[in-house]
Order: sequence, then structure tokens, then C-alpha cells
Amino acid sequence: MGGAPDDALFARVRTVMDGVRPGTFHPAMKISYGGDIPNAKAEKDSLISEALTATAIATALILIGIAWFYGSPWSLPIVFFPPVFGVGCAYAFATARYGFVNSSGAFLGAIILGNGINYPIVLYSRYKEFRARGMVADVARREAVWNAFRAELVGSFVASIAYGSLTVTRFRGFSQFGVIGFVGMLLVWISMIPCLPALIVALEKVQARLPVWMREAEAKLGEDESRGPISRLVGNATERAPRVFIAIAAVVTIAAVWKLPTFLRDPWEYDFDKLGSLGARNSGAFKATKKANDIVRGKKNLEGAIVLADRPEQVPEVKKRILERDAADPQGPLIDAVNTIWDYLPGTPAEQEEKLLVLARIHGRITPGVLGRMKEDEANNLREMDPPDTLHVLASGDLPLAVKRRFEEKNGTLGTPFYVDYRPGTSTNDGHTLLRLAATIDGIVLPDGTRVDTASRSTVFAEMIRSLARDGPLATSVSFCAVLVVVIIATWSRRGTFAVILTLVLGVTWTVGFAAQFGVRLNFLNFIALPITFGIGSEYPFNIYDRSRLLGGDITSAVKLHLGAVALCSFTTVVGYGSLLFADNQALQSFGKLSIAGEIACVLGALLFLPSLLHVLRDWSARPLSSDRSRSRT
Repeated sequence: MGGAPDDALFARVRTVMDGVRPGTFHPAMKISYGGDIPNAKAEKDSLISEALTATAIATALILIGIAWFYGSPWSLPIVFFPPVFGVGCAYAFATARYGFVNSSGAFLGAIILGNGINYPIVLYSRYKEFRARGMVADVARREAVWNAFRAELVGSFVASIAYGSLTVTRFRGFSQFGVIGFVGMLLVWISMIPCLPALIVALEKVQARLPVWMREAEAKLGEDESRGPISRLVGNATERAPRVFIAIAAVVTIAAVWKLPTFLRDPWEYDFDKLGSLGARNSGAFKATKKANDIVRGKKNLEGAIVLADRPEQVPEVKKRILERDAADPQGPLIDAVNTIWDYLPGTPAEQEEKLLVLARIHGRITPGVLGRMKEDEANNLREMDPPDTLHVLASGDLPLAVKRRFEEKNGTLGTPFYVDYRPGTSTNDGHTLLRLAATIDGIVLPDGTRVDTASRSTVFAEMIRSLARDGPLATSVSFCAVLVVVIIATWSRRGTFAVILTLVLGVTWTVGFAAQFGVRLNFLNFIALPITFGIGSEYPFNIYDRSRLLGGDITSAVKLHLGAVALCSFTTVVGYGSLLFADNQALQSFGKLSIAGEIACVLGALLFLPSLLHVLRDWSARPLSSDRSRSRT
């Protein structure tokens, strides 16, 4: 649904109807288009429009934020080129590899833009810092690249891993999203290393020819080398009262995990009414579909499933097994009827043979002698009921064409498709109901061992729910383990690894706790936020830790110098995820909300908890030995 052939068919129907001569229909008659194909087109058109609008707004907000942070629009082409290049390559790859992007991929451009711009922000901020220290431009560029190389490489690795972890899932929507995101984030970093220094050179040459007032102002550092009052405040506060921030983090963590056990037992969203497009439901196609359904079906539920057996003779046994399963459902039956081609025949061939034997015996008893002893009217009635000699076993090919078409495959095989009608009031937007229906009609095993599967809304969405339960923990575990390995190798320090990973784990815990507290259930889109948060969220604590390492362990200076860049990175990422809030699709909105919550939790942990923890760990490691241990060693 929603593909190019469907669009072509819908356009052809509209062209035909638009070409009807005036006066053909009654003047009061209105023509509307409903059904699966117009509905799918309405959803797709709405999604594309929202994606373009959201990406444009996200781009504008990111541009404004960067220009404000650096105090000049000259920074925009320098910082903006690598992520735009990455977005273009990601969509080019998607077009070449898949030929399309799915619903979540439509907003992937804004997400990659918000995530990928982190790397040039960090690198350019490092360059501006070195220039403020008095380094000449050539030296500052070289030192900025080498100084930020480790942090940038780790950031690129963990971000690519976060998206790449989705490729281990068997659900193609997730794996495609992961592959496209992986390609985009990796190419942002690859393009940044040669292009950003080159752009700096080119733009500085242009500025040198302009009046002074049109040039970018030189960056300045405070007396304590801080990059602003907020960074100075946070740096001093985390140094003076680190245990206070750790205690606050502990209280927040306790509040977050309060409802986690209940939430994690079954975190999935089963109400599919909360996942669809609200705007598309108000479109003309959806209204026309509802009106037509109300007219056609009345109070009867036309929802159902189509089942395809391997051979026509299997169908009666499959029908029997389905009805037995439905009757055994402890929550009550859901099936109203099972319609097969055999229901339009006098029975199976064996049953028809038995009926023909009975009819032959009746025919043999209606003799001329019997008829002669009856009254004329009784004899005439008996003659009408006398089975003719031409009776024979009827096959599916003897049925009228209008009946055969419902039960015919494209290759002409008759009898293998059949239909399961649900009882009135059965909701196909309730995930629990769909799981029950799938358990009833899917995977029928016949006495000879043949398995007959079904194709229906219930079986497809039930498999999506099972896929979430199977692939969600898998992708999240892969993302976390891969990030852990990268952080261990990059820090090569037990204290650094412990601090960075603990900060990340707390951020993710706070995120899931937010979902539990506010009733945000996981669905087939927003669960992606968890593995991505492990990757993107680990960048911030690692950046602060790595900056302190490069400054000889000076944690406070690292916060004062790097807080602004990390905060700007988080802002752009939040804006990228925030583009999903413009989506009319509720599943995409929930993805955006959960991702934003994860981003805020991780950046707060990196800027407040991590430096406080590093201060405490440093104090513990520098604590002198106790007098008892000192005496024992003397």
C-alpha cells in the first residue's frame, strides 16, 4: 500500500472520473475516493509534507543556535557542510540500496543533521579555543584536529554503532533505518576531517578581504579560561559540592526506577489507535471509507483474515482446526464464520458421493406403479422431486464466475484461499486481540505435518509485536556492549570507563523511568530510541572526560572550556529529534519524545554528574593511608 503502482492506479481512476461528461450523474451526487489505496496515499502525502516541514524548521533552529553560539554567521558553512553531506549521502544510499525510505526514515534527515553536526561543533570549538589562546591559525587548525581526533572518532563510532545495532533485528523497517543512519553518521565524520579545516582556510581568506566589521569576532576566554558564565558556574559548583550532585542523581535514579519493574514486564503499546496518523484519519479518503463501510456492512463486522492453503483438499481440515482453536480460547471466541469454496458446494467429493447414493435410491423407488396409485397433484409433486439421472459430483469449477473469483489464485488454482470473518465488536486495533487472533488462525498444522500460515492484519501486527519483544532487547544489548568496548579501548582507564559508562547507564535509566512515570509505552518506532541513546548519549560524558585527560586531569577546566560545545551538540540533537514532534503520526511523535528525554537525561548526567563523580574518584584515589595500615607497613 502506498507504492508507485497504487499511486498510478489511483491517478488513473481520478482521470477517468474527471473526464465524465457533465450531466451524467444526478446534480446532487458527490464522488469521493475511499479504501486501502486512497487511505495509504493520504497517509504517505501527509508524512512527506510533515517531514519536509519538520526538516526545514529543524534546519532553521540549528542554524540560529550555531550562529548565536559562535556569535557570527561565518560559522554556519564551516559547521553545516559535513552533516549536510552526510544526510545527502544517506538518502542517496537509501535510494540506491532500497529504492525508498520507510516512515521513520522520512525524518532521518533531520535526525542525522541534529546528531552529525556534533562533530564539527566540537572540532570548530576546539579551534576557536586555541585561537583564543594565541595560537596562529595554521597551528590552531592542526592542534584542533589532533586534540579532538579521539573524541570525534569515538563519537562517530558509538553513534554509528547505535544505528548499526538495529541491523541485527529481523524487522526490515528497523534494519533499514539502522543501515541508513550508520552510513550517514559515518560519512559525516569522514567528510569533516578534510573538509572542515579546508573550509576554515577558505572562509578566513574571504574575511581577510572584507572590512573589519564584517569579519568574525575572535573568540575570547575568561580569566579562568571559561567560555562563559554558565560554564564557569557549573565548573565551580561541581568542584565545590560534588557529593551534592551525586546525591541528587541518586534521588532521581530512585524515583526513576520506582515503576521500572512493572513497566519492564510488559512495556509495549497494544492500542494501535495511539500509533496512527490523526490527520490522515480526518482526510477525505478516510471519511469516504468509513461512510462506505457503514452503508455496506451496517452492523456486521467485515474485518477478517484471508488464509491460503497449499492444496484445496486441505481447506476443510484447516477450517475445522481454526474453529476448534477459537472455541478453546479461554477469553471467548472471536470468529464469526470461516468461508471456504466448499461452503458453496454440496460438500466434499466423498460427501457428495454419499448424497448421490441416497438420491439414487430415492430415484429407484419412484416407479410408474407408485406414481399411478397417487392422486394427480401428489404425483406431480413427486415427479418434481425425482432426482434426475444427470446428477454428478460437483467441483469448484462448476460454480458461477462471481463465486470462483473470491477463491481463486492468480495462477488459476481454485479453493486454496478462504476467509475468516471476525465477530462483531472485535477490535483489530487492539494488540492483545490481534495476538489472540493470530494464535487462532496462524500456523495450523495438519495431520500430515503440513503447516498452513495466514496473511492478515492480525498476523502481520502480531508478528510485529513479537518482533519487538524479540528484537528490542537484542538491539539494545548489542548497542550497549559495543559502546562499552569502544569506551574501554578509548579511555584505557578503569576510572574513566567506570565514570563514562555509569553516567550513560544513569541517563538511560532516567529515560526509561520517564517513560514508566508518564505512561509512554514502547512501540515499533520509539523503541529505536533506546539503542540510539546508548550510542549518542555516551558522546557527552566521554567528551568531558577526554577533555579533562588532555588537560592533565583538570576536571573543572574541562567543564569550563567544553560545556558550551557539549550543550550546543545536545541542543542540535534535541532539535533533530524534535522534528518528529511535527509528525502527525503518533508513533513518530512518541519516538521524538522518548529520544528527547534520553538526550536531556544524558547531557545533564555528562555536565553535572560526571564531573562530580570524577572529583570524588580523584579525592578517593588521593586519600592518604590510615594510621593502622601505615604502622603495619613500617
